[in-house]
Amino acid sequence: MWTVVFFIVTIDDSMNKTHGTDIRTAILLLFLTLSLVFTSYVFSESSSLYPEINRLDYSDLNYRQLQEDIEFYHKASGSGKTLPPLMFYSYRISDSTNIFSLAAEAGLTYDTISSLNRIGSSLEDLSGRVLLLPSQPGVFLPLNPNSDLEYIALSWRASQLEKAQKLNIRGEEYYFYPGEAFHDVERAYFLRILFMNPLPKGIVTSGYGMRESPFTGHQTFHNGIDIAAPLGTPVYAARDGVVIAAGNNNTYGNYLEIAHAGGYSTFYGHLNKFFVELQDQVNSTMIIAEVGSSGLSTGPHLHFEVKRNGKSRNPASLTPGLE
Repeated sequence: MWTVVFFIVTIDDSMNKTHGTDIRTAILLLFLTLSLVFTSYVFSESSSLYPEINRLDYSDLNYRQLQEDIEFYHKASGSGKTLPPLMFYSYRISDSTNIFSLAAEAGLTYDTISSLNRIGSSLEDLSGRVLLLPSQPGVFLPLNPNSDLEYIALSWRASQLEKAQKLNIRGEEYYFYPGEAFHDVERAYFLRILFMNPLPKGIVTSGYGMRESPFTGHQTFHNGIDIAAPLGTPVYAARDGVVIAAGNNNTYGNYLEIAHAGGYSTFYGHLNKFFVELQDQVNSTMIIAEVGSSGLSTGPHLHFEVKRNGKSRNPASLTPGLE
């Protein structure tokens, strides 16, 4: 590049006497052009850090290489041999591809692809995103989590961080656990089936978030979901757990709270009566209470909350049937 510039400058020096400003302008334009070319070159070099897969079939050479890498990993791990180096390939998602079809075509688990690319839910729209596909299955955990799923995954593995590989991927630090998969709670959270509907015969009458209070008429934040049903309708535990609170107060009347794995708990309010006691073990098939209208209530319904580490979460995003 510099040889070309020097040659043209030399020509410019010999011709400048007759062409003056025109030649100087031409040189300036040349420098600008070369600068753009150089910038484009550097950008393309950095963007090609991860070989690009254009088609998820064997007509694409990078896809073929990915499949060979994955096969090599499985053979090595199955025989106890030293694992091959971890490689990454990039792939731009088309409108018709979801996390499950991508995982099937790539020969990887959705746990692997979603954790590496920080996909927090199976419901996320991936259209147009450029995702990385690794040559080994496993779970990737960012050192700086920013979603419930990432916090849950790190909490499960807090005692095993020293055993993980530490990687820098796209400028972010990750822990990598080769061959691992999501735990049950992580998988349920990713699939948005962490809890079952505690009142499957009920009708949602008030959602999570800001609403007009039926008692004051003012806008207030509703920490749960109200599900209406006839008085005495059975209420089920939303997930296996342990009863950590059972009592009565002026607001929720008869209530229960159950602790679950992963730092979660569920709260059940306005009950007619409940059938469990403190420290009882419950499962998701167990009837724990009946719908009532105790406390501040406009009629028979269940006030259902989901919390994680004491902070409320939208039950509809974690419980099928409450959308």
